[in-house]
Amino acid sequence: MTFASTTFWTVVLAGTVSLATPLMFAALGETVVELSGVLNLGIEGMMLMGALGGIAGSHVGGSMVGVLAGLAVGALFGGVMALGVSVMGANQIIVGIAITFVGTGLSDYLFEVWSPTGQTVITAPLVPTIRVPVLSRIPVVGQALFHESILTYVALALVVLLTWFLRKSRFGLLIRACGDDPASAQIRGVRTRNVRVLTLLVGGAMAGLGGAAITIGYLGSFVADVTNGSGFIAIAIVIIGAWSPLGCLAGALMFGFFQSLGLQAQTVSLGLPVECYDALPYVVTLLVLFLTVHRRRAPAALGLPLPTGGE
Repeated sequence: MTFASTTFWTVVLAGTVSLATPLMFAALGETVVELSGVLNLGIEGMMLMGALGGIAGSHVGGSMVGVLAGLAVGALFGGVMALGVSVMGANQIIVGIAITFVGTGLSDYLFEVWSPTGQTVITAPLVPTIRVPVLSRIPVVGQALFHESILTYVALALVVLLTWFLRKSRFGLLIRACGDDPASAQIRGVRTRNVRVLTLLVGGAMAGLGGAAITIGYLGSFVADVTNGSGFIAIAIVIIGAWSPLGCLAGALMFGFFQSLGLQAQTVSLGLPVECYDALPYVVTLLVLFLTVHRRRAPAALGLPLPTGGE
């Protein structure tokens, strides 16, 4: 397999979609959270716990149980974030960082208790894949677009659903109001605290599902720090995508492409040291952030507590 072969690009594109799927779930959830005015820096910890919950649930009851476990664990940590930030009024950044540390340490500890070092590696069934007849045989793109995990198609469907929901539905408009001008929203009778709590629960569940999409989407096992910073990349993707579901899709695919290219560089000589390709996704992400910084407008109240007396 060489750089110029169709097989190489077929593998790269298929890997792009698979690697982008966890990022899409996490970024879509974070988009909803940030549009309500909350900055959730706990995504990494939520994804790690969701990854562990996913592999544990799949090991015990099958892949669909793993999906539900990932959602539930993520929602639980989203609830912790909501309790600290929206109910008790704690600093969003401090709570988010704490959740990342707790999720990182707790996931490693629980997995070590479940499967001590030196024992047989625990594996679990993967989420089923769907092969679309005829279309999956299209050269290069067929394997990437029409022979993917169910989770990938769910993520794509969520992009469409959230695009409509945030722009057209009443609750989507309420979420935006809470993120742009919570004081005015409260005057108009919007229960801003409840809205933020709900978005954090949804965002946590999506982050947990993103973590599960790694372990039972394509990996089949759990290792320490299995997310490899995906939670922080998801935050960057939200900014790159200008707090838009379609923008999140584009950002996730961009990162997934360069990450997939870096993985292939470990098996095929591409003319540069492997380390250069390993760093490429992060370098490109930073470059895009710098180049588009003046084209984005964050929600006006992002990261700010609710006005005193807000409900």
